[in-house]
Amino acid sequence: MTDEKKSKLTTADDEGTTAGDAVIDLISGSTIPDPIRRNVFKALDRLCSALIDIPVGALERTSAEKRAEAEGRIKIREEITAQIVQQMKVDPEYARRAVNRYGEKILREQGNLDKIFAISADLLKNDKSATSANQDSDNEEKKTIDDDWLNNFEKEASQKSSADMQLHFGRILAGEIGKPGLYSIKAVKILGELDQKAATLFKLLCSLSVVLGHLPSKYVRDGRVCFLDEQKGKETLIQFGLTNTELHILEEYGLIQSSFYDSSFPYDVCVLKGGGKVPIPFRHQGKDRILVPLTEEAKHQSLNLWGIAFSKIGCELFNVVDQDAMAPYTEELKKFFAKQNLQMVG
Repeated sequence: MTDEKKSKLTTADDEGTTAGDAVIDLISGSTIPDPIRRNVFKALDRLCSALIDIPVGALERTSAEKRAEAEGRIKIREEITAQIVQQMKVDPEYARRAVNRYGEKILREQGNLDKIFAISADLLKNDKSATSANQDSDNEEKKTIDDDWLNNFEKEASQKSSADMQLHFGRILAGEIGKPGLYSIKAVKILGELDQKAATLFKLLCSLSVVLGHLPSKYVRDGRVCFLDEQKGKETLIQFGLTNTELHILEEYGLIQSSFYDSSFPYDVCVLKGGGKVPIPFRHQGKDRILVPLTEEAKHQSLNLWGIAFSKIGCELFNVVDQDAMAPYTEELKKFFAKQNLQMVG
């Protein structure tokens, strides 16, 4: 393989990090648990066949084997071209171009997968919670990334050429390698189907939301955008860009519950009630928050938050997207809690 061709196959991102470098950095770390290491190898073998020059000891396979596979593909392509010419009786140049174009498509898809894998490897290397999340299960089957999941991921991820979508899929792969089962096949498919409008709206939804769950492990129990006035309901969110039209788009993609206008969830666990009980923080705008009672009565009142609720898929994908600063909404949210004699801290 020439240096030029190898560069095209292994270039990972704008900073010049290659998929091979990212994988070597990840698996050479002594703190990476064996289950994570096995999942890295399995995903690499499925998704990154272009990485044929990574050291043998690092990838537990020989470069010679991969080169043989590459040379075999070239011979097959030549034979296919010859068969097309013979069977269809077309100009050999036409057949050659058709086969070459198909080959370019395969290389482009492989390049997308290599970039996504490099992102996931880099994320795993720097995420201590991800590399330790797989150690607390005694069930070996749960520690192995699923073949069907990888098949569907490969299909969707190979089509993503934009930097944003590659980052999203890289985060999903990193999460699934660290904790198989974290992301469903349906979540992968929906992410792959999102158009720019829906993706922008979901980012807005996440930016306005409060979420409750075991966030270090990326598990979201509940996520919602709170109504700032329970009487006016979703009308209070129009000024922030969530109109009925936008909500219907999110609902069509399965990112919010169909009953978004009539949904609540208890957030009492987030209230500091004293007596040695430690409140469970909720997440808003990338920060952990708790609610401090301003009166004695506020310590004992129930707290149900009404609003636009994430679907199961929406909860899964919450950790995949970045959030924009939404200071005006955050200030209104503080005022909403203050009316209930609760101070949002964090």
